[in-house]
Amino acid sequence: MIMRAMAIGFALWLMNAAIFRFAGQYFFVPDVAPPLLLFAAVAALGAVISFAVLKLMREAPGDEGEAATALAFPSLLLNALLTHEFAMIFPNLDAGLDGVFGGLAMIYAASMTFTGLLMTRLAPQDERV
Repeated sequence: MIMRAMAIGFALWLMNAAIFRFAGQYFFVPDVAPPLLLFAAVAALGAVISFAVLKLMREAPGDEGEAATALAFPSLLLNALLTHEFAMIFPNLDAGLDGVFGGLAMIYAASMTFTGLLMTRLAPQDERV
């Protein structure tokens, strides 16, 4: 389950990186959309993707949070590299957008993980505080 989710997460990361690399200049430009709207859209996108992938994977009850964490992990790990080397990897984008890209990447992964945690159905004995 974890390896499947991580493989899907890697494929999603690769697809997202390719979209930013080859078409990012068409939608990821400075001063086009208010940052809060952009951050909200990315959070919603991460939640929808996480929900859909977890439903398609048919995770066992109680394992949704773990699978969502594995799904988000490649994005967390590899987007740190993309943010660090932003100008070199994305020459088609303004180098000043590296911080915005990093923030969007963090919100995307956090929304994926949070969605998995919300979907997790715990057994009654796990509800102890």
